[in-house]
Amino acid sequence: MSRRLATLAFAFQLLASLAFGALTSASHTELGPDNIPTKTLYTTEVTGTIIALEPRNGRIRATVQPSEIVGIAQDQLDWNVRLSFLGDSALSIGDQIRANARLFPLRAPAVPGDPDFSRNLYFSNIAASGFVFGRQFEVLENQKDINNNVLLVGIERARQYISAVISDEMTGPETGIAKALIIGERGEVAPDIADNLRKSGLAHLLAISGLHMGLLCGTVFFLIRFGLAAIPQIALRYPIKKWAAMAAMLAGLVYLGLSGATIPTQRAFVMLLVVWLALLLDRRAISLRLVGVAAIIVLILRPDAALGASFQLSFAAVGALVAFYDGPGRRWLDRQGMLSWYERTGLYLAGLLLTSLIVTAVTAPIIGYHFGRISMLGVLANLVAIPVMAFWVMPWIVVTLALVPVGLSGLSLAAIKPGLTVLLETAELVAAQDWGLWYVSGLDMLAVALGLFALAWIVIWRDKVMIVPVIPVIFAAIIFQALHKEPEILISGDRESWAIYDPDAGILHTSSRLNDFQKGIWMSRFGIRPEQEQSRVQSCQNDPCSLGVSANIVQSRIIVASRIANPFYACRNADIIVSLKTDLPTTCQASGARVIIDDDVLWWQGGVAIKLPSKPDGKPVINTVRAETGNWPWIIIGGRAGR
Repeated sequence: MSRRLATLAFAFQLLASLAFGALTSASHTELGPDNIPTKTLYTTEVTGTIIALEPRNGRIRATVQPSEIVGIAQDQLDWNVRLSFLGDSALSIGDQIRANARLFPLRAPAVPGDPDFSRNLYFSNIAASGFVFGRQFEVLENQKDINNNVLLVGIERARQYISAVISDEMTGPETGIAKALIIGERGEVAPDIADNLRKSGLAHLLAISGLHMGLLCGTVFFLIRFGLAAIPQIALRYPIKKWAAMAAMLAGLVYLGLSGATIPTQRAFVMLLVVWLALLLDRRAISLRLVGVAAIIVLILRPDAALGASFQLSFAAVGALVAFYDGPGRRWLDRQGMLSWYERTGLYLAGLLLTSLIVTAVTAPIIGYHFGRISMLGVLANLVAIPVMAFWVMPWIVVTLALVPVGLSGLSLAAIKPGLTVLLETAELVAAQDWGLWYVSGLDMLAVALGLFALAWIVIWRDKVMIVPVIPVIFAAIIFQALHKEPEILISGDRESWAIYDPDAGILHTSSRLNDFQKGIWMSRFGIRPEQEQSRVQSCQNDPCSLGVSANIVQSRIIVASRIANPFYACRNADIIVSLKTDLPTTCQASGARVIIDDDVLWWQGGVAIKLPSKPDGKPVINTVRAETGNWPWIIIGGRAGR
């Protein structure tokens, strides 16, 4: 009877959580910016106040709170703008600027299945982005107080000051890494270094998360407690452990602000806050409840974070590690005190290796789905990187943050540099081993989601009997993945970029105007490695471009053109016709073509993805961005927002 009541209570709690989650998500969506622009302003004048700055790929990306934009009514400016300036522009937080710029509305995904960057901008209260024409801007004045938000402005100015100090005291590629670790500013990390870190499985070092927050707070906790324990008059009379915990909480709060308060940093701070509070209350805090509390708080603040790779990777890794070390792994930890120093060292290295294996296993499907590649050698790279971070880099970062106010941080930054050099050399060495980097493609979203749901269920219950309910879920994930088929034709909603994949030949045909960023995204969808671009990616220089593509022996003739002078000839000689800039006659399809995608479809429905038939009597399957994403307010297609 009690088991049935517990099951019923669990079901009601689950339904209540789903309802509360839906309510929270709807509230955040409705509270988002209104009156967002839906058309490009090719030349306009923006007047506003800079509230955030970030170097990015040789330029400076500024978030501006506009007071006036020529072409938009002043009473509709309840949102911010992201502008790109030249990299050597002299700007600071609080500057009121007037700039000649080009502004773009939020951009929907290029094709169904592509990343949706507009969603994150919308929930960050940014409704337009663009760039300033050269040096056509002027600084009118610097406001000491932006909307009376002295705290946030002070934090941004502190981040800017620390960034300038690091630039003055350090040289070489380590400078960008130091800024990424200390203030979460990754714009100065060279592209080749960032690529090496991703290939080697060390990209997590650039995202300030539980590792960084835990090491920093742990260092402060150790130093404060060690220092107080050295004074008998204090150690014997006062709770120095609780004092050290309070100091670590304060240090974590400072680091949260300086690092930019990203999703992984928020999660890490919430979890550590619970740990420190447990120490203050003489309670044990390392449990899955801790992970659940952190997830609830983060999702209340930003419900959209659940759809991002950062949130998914962060909680998958932490949840699996807490489940292991709160269960089987606890036996290792409990017997460390009975072992000699060399046995403890060996146990530490074994635990480090096992931790890397667990994290790699649970995050591999997420990384493969979002990024299309998985580093198998990341396990070995972390055996070097984690100890260097724990015992060298993070302690010196603590010292650096303490010395910055007194102007002596040059000494600690010089001490950090050798550790960062070791990290960079490790990443370069591991990234050079191409066989250790697996490129994956065609992962089905439902298959990955169901697989992770089954994993979370097993991790939470940790009971052999409770594995039985998720066995059908696991089989469903396998079936969805087996039935998944990646679309071979991708037509971007910008009516310029397209790609056609020939599965039998393994060749990706692209438009001549396809930019490198979009090309990289589409290459990863079909498992094409960057070094294979010369042999497996072919740019079509002709307009119209006529291609013959075979999928499972079914041949399809495809014509893609900006404008088709003789549409009826094309209709009689092609199975699929794409007209990027013009509309085609409605009678064209009756002439022979099975699928017609023209300017009208791309304008009103956004980008298009087409799956070619695998059987002679089959029909192509068409999907559009509008059908895939729905009518969300940040999805702007055809000059109108979703709501």
